Amino acid sequence: MIDGTPAAQAGLEAGDTITSIGGRTISTASGLSSALAGYRPGSTVTLGWTDSQGVSHTASVTLTTGPAA
Repeated sequence: MIDGTPAAQAGLEAGDTITSIGGRTISTASGLSSALAGYRPGSTVTLGWTDSQGVSHTASVTLTTGPAA
């Protein structure tokens, strides 16, 4: 997890698993990439995740440009 990102500000931590974005269920890394491809930086989406304790969370986040691959 990168400090200062919208996901980190929403409460995601290293080891958490993203389970949905914008209401779309995410079950694989490629599914996450595919879901994110449908949005532009500045879009606000509902992000769902499960933390390392198994507790589910949701939060609205505003997407930003990610780090270079």
